[in-house]
Amino acid sequence: MANLALSTLKLFVGVISGSHALVADSLYSAKDVITSLIIIVGLKISKQPIDQEHPFGHGKIEFILALVVSLVLLILTGILFFFSAETLLEGVHTAPHLIALWTALLSVAVNLFMYKYTKCVSVEINSPVVGILSTHHFADSLSSVAVALGIIGSHYLGMPWLDTVVALGEALHLIYLGSEVFWNAFKGLMDTSAPKETVIKIKKVAAECSGVESVEQVRTRLVGQELWIDMTVSVNPELSVGSAKVISRRVEEQLATNIPHVGDIGVHFHALPGSVPEMVELKQEILQLSGSEEEEEPDKGLV
Repeated sequence: MANLALSTLKLFVGVISGSHALVADSLYSAKDVITSLIIIVGLKISKQPIDQEHPFGHGKIEFILALVVSLVLLILTGILFFFSAETLLEGVHTAPHLIALWTALLSVAVNLFMYKYTKCVSVEINSPVVGILSTHHFADSLSSVAVALGIIGSHYLGMPWLDTVVALGEALHLIYLGSEVFWNAFKGLMDTSAPKETVIKIKKVAAECSGVESVEQVRTRLVGQELWIDMTVSVNPELSVGSAKVISRRVEEQLATNIPHVGDIGVHFHALPGSVPEMVELKQEILQLSGSEEEEEPDKGLV
């Protein structure tokens, strides 16, 4: 509701005051309204339990919705950029009314508050879409600062065209934001792995578990708000299968405790290669027998 009210206010004041930059700034808040609606739908769907048709859950819905947000943002930005460039090239400019300045300052305050609030929420629930909304609120506050500076410059520096230049700059910034959101959503749909720091922590937690000889392989994937882990550890080959399974479960428990936002964990095990002298000797005997057979085989190349 805050974004909707702010967007409507900036659009109305921007039109009556003649501020192109404030009209452009209203699109920043408008995209946040769309994003907020998508978050509500995305969180509701992504929280649904795993079923037969969706064995990996519904988490990717957030990436799909983020992709939609980015496309809508890019379309609106294209229209805004064209309008701002056309206005700038006309060469006839007037300084906007100072009511636009007070509206821009109000927007700065509201967006900074919303940025801090949504930032905390995104960290708490590990939601990519809420993280995007938080980033947008911060960008909105910077945009409103630019609008305020443009209006001040138009009035007190004798540069009435500065307001339109700010609007053009905002359009370019929105193109950048839309492209960034699009790329992040695309990577999420392509099963991007967890950040390098998280993978290192996963290996460290697993390696410190009692009975784990080494960590052989770690594969991760981001499924919406959750992190899915699939890994292989080496254990002592002299252990029974039951004991090895106990070690695997121990690793899973430690990962679930120490790694935040884990959705699913699969830990596989195998015997540490080369750790059993009997197996090494057996392999050497097989190689020796194979070599002896090759030496005894007659040379078929001679007639």
